[in-house]
Amino acid sequence: MIVIDFIVSIFAFAVSLPLLSFFLLFLLLLVMTNSKKRALLLAADIAVVLLIFSIYFKLLILSQTAFYSGLFFVCLFIVFTGLLILIRSQSSITLSIAFKKCWRFSFLLLLPISTFLTIYGIISGILEYL
Repeated sequence: MIVIDFIVSIFAFAVSLPLLSFFLLFLLLLVMTNSKKRALLLAADIAVVLLIFSIYFKLLILSQTAFYSGLFFVCLFIVFTGLLILIRSQSSITLSIAFKKCWRFSFLLLLPISTFLTIYGIISGILEYL
């Protein structure tokens, strides 16, 4: 039972602070791979999942409403927009490369959203107790 509690605590920390989790993942992967580029890309790939969960739970706490479908459609919109941009800029693309680029592009879009929700939650929590 202690192991499960430890895993849940690590996941809760990672979802609560995805930017710090991204940096910790980067450092861990840097030690494991000895390549800065590979460690950065792998950490960004893993952080996208953390950011999606982070945004979902932050929206759930702030608005008391579940946003399953809204977050799903935002992720689909990011993928389709990225694919359209790739199709227009390149004549031939492979599906795996296009998916990787869209996945990493979603990291760049979801990180500011998560940061904004964190700051908004802190400010609204402070103002609630004034």
